Amino acid sequence: MSFSTTVKDELAKIPVTDKDELHAELAAYLRYTSTLRFHQSKVSLILSTEIPSLARRIVYILKELYDARVDVSVVKNHQLKRKSQYRILLEEEHLLQTVCSDSGYVQGYGFFDRSLTMSGAYLRSEEELRAYIRGTFLSVGSVSNPEKGYHLEFPFREEEQALDVQKWLEKAGFSLKCVPRKDYFILYLKEAELISDLLAYMGAGASVLSFESTRVMKDVRGRVNRLVNFETANLSKTVSASYRQMEDIAFLQERVGLDSLPENLAELARLRLENPQASLLELGKLFQPPISKSGINHRFQKIHKLAKDLRGESSERS
Repeated sequence: MSFSTTVKDELAKIPVTDKDELHAELAAYLRYTSTLRFHQSKVSLILSTEIPSLARRIVYILKELYDARVDVSVVKNHQLKRKSQYRILLEEEHLLQTVCSDSGYVQGYGFFDRSLTMSGAYLRSEEELRAYIRGTFLSVGSVSNPEKGYHLEFPFREEEQALDVQKWLEKAGFSLKCVPRKDYFILYLKEAELISDLLAYMGAGASVLSFESTRVMKDVRGRVNRLVNFETANLSKTVSASYRQMEDIAFLQERVGLDSLPENLAELARLRLENPQASLLELGKLFQPPISKSGINHRFQKIHKLAKDLRGESSERS
């Protein structure tokens, strides 16, 4: 099961008994999961979803609000390994008229005058707004697995719908960007913290814990990798510098002998030969009293200049 499906399964199981909240949630399903079918002189409404728990929730809401008799069917889809689709069918015209008008989905001119947007008259409280946003996400939303990246989106066929939902999300405190993509208009979030906040707002508490746990682990792994890369780079620099220093010391030892060097440089040269892998800081601690890293580096620069002069070089080697 994908992370997005897990989130939706959790949201679809949130207990709601307040009838105004149920109406608000159903209003989203009518706008984003339903199809009105006209055949001869009859009209029917089909609500479709691939999520079993959401299908059960829609049936529960219809029965709770209208004591509606509905037909539920499962349509197998063998193409591209897609999931089965659950279809909830309403055929009684008077019931359809009531269901659709109660949410403002149809206007005074009947089923041919549908409203793609949601009127504030049906979202009078914070809980009704929350229910409508939850229903919209359950209908069309998706969220990526946080292991792979941070992305939550609502795709809409009509720009009017996208802008309307964007408005309601802003009212709830969430600012989503809207962009066209192929035949859709997409509202999306890419900030991990905002995605977590929106999931929590809709009521997906367990999914938020999973999301945050993955987010923390990714952050820790990222920090560890950066630290390892930093240490590796430092080690590489230390090894390269040590190799050059030992090369200079070996040259001086062969040409003039270390005893001919000033005492402070001769002591450092012998310590480097005894500790080829030590950093400048570690070499400095071997002196009594200890010498700073910059002090050690300064002495190595003098050793390098002596070796360079003896080689007859006109410039420092790389």
